[in-house]
Amino acid sequence: MPTKKRCFSSVRALRRLNPEILCQVLGKFPDYLVSRKLSLPRDPVEDSMPYDAILDACMAGDIPHELDDVLFHVSMLGNSTGWDKIQREARSLGLLLNFSVAARSYADLAMKAWLHDWDRNKHLLEQSYARAKIHSRSSYFYYPPMKDVRRRFNTPDAEAIESFRKALSEYFISEGLGKGTNVIVYDFEKEIWFLVRYPGQVQRHPSIEDDGQPNSHVFKPEEYDAVVYHKEYGDLRLNTNRAKDHARYRIAVGDLLLSSSNVFHPRAKVIHLNPLLGESLHIFKCDDVEGLSEIAPVEISFSSVSEPGITHIWRADKDCDLLTHHRDRRRLFTDTGVHSITYAKFRYRLKDHTRKEIVTVYEGNTLTYARDGDSVAIEEWLRRRGFFVDSLGV
Repeated sequence: MPTKKRCFSSVRALRRLNPEILCQVLGKFPDYLVSRKLSLPRDPVEDSMPYDAILDACMAGDIPHELDDVLFHVSMLGNSTGWDKIQREARSLGLLLNFSVAARSYADLAMKAWLHDWDRNKHLLEQSYARAKIHSRSSYFYYPPMKDVRRRFNTPDAEAIESFRKALSEYFISEGLGKGTNVIVYDFEKEIWFLVRYPGQVQRHPSIEDDGQPNSHVFKPEEYDAVVYHKEYGDLRLNTNRAKDHARYRIAVGDLLLSSSNVFHPRAKVIHLNPLLGESLHIFKCDDVEGLSEIAPVEISFSSVSEPGITHIWRADKDCDLLTHHRDRRRLFTDTGVHSITYAKFRYRLKDHTRKEIVTVYEGNTLTYARDGDSVAIEEWLRRRGFFVDSLGV
């Protein structure tokens, strides 16, 4: 059972909701209302609402999974940021939210969005929350293809997605995590994203009941993994809660998209920092990268032939970067013996932002972003400048 249902967790919270909209949401589950012997008023106004009974129904352990999800998503998206996410998701999916927003709380608007044009919009809250989850991910592990099989890519249909979901569900069940796996797909021009929701490890939380007695709630929280295949470059990147699941995802995504389970190399390094050696200052121009306004190195860890066994760190002052006051307009390092760069930090700014952020790049397989919403532009710059090992000649 989801643990965050603040909009429905007390009578006081329920009274803040529009009675008519609340009854419309609950009315989508008539069998459950009958089982709870809960009768909703025909003319819902605050004084006619059976709030105590509604509270019991919303917080009961046998609540239908779909209703539980709706209440959870309304609580998580029932704020200004959440409403913005819902509107943007609706626009991207071509869904209409053409209803009045006057005198409505954000939780009311989230419920109304779910109800409006219900057959089409009933998945909107889950998709909006899923998108927010994707953009909360900031660190990805990359797997390059072992050979060029991009021509085999086939956009999966609903039947293929369902088989993919069932295969992952069987895997998580075999891992002792239980049922409840779901897959949400975002198919973009250059990438296809899968957000995988599955049950986590059992947790036990102590609580105090209304009668003052201590209790213990045992439940499995929802966990989310982000899985992304890049159609142009042919690689796979993962952000998961458990490293042990990577092999399963590599196999399952290969089968789903490329008709082969043995596509992605499990150990090959994807990222290197060699572009910073030699003539490198030109790579910090970013006119050819959509959305990126500026980028510059602010910290680099490296070794030098002239001082073996010693690691050097160049670090710019707060308001400067390593290009400031640079005399050589072609090379970052005037010492030609510099080699083996361990990591580099870059400060960047996107064109639609005033604030600057930092991305740290290590040699290997992992990239970590300050904000995942920036990853598209930063990854494009890194790929175009040769920081990604190009095994396919892209």
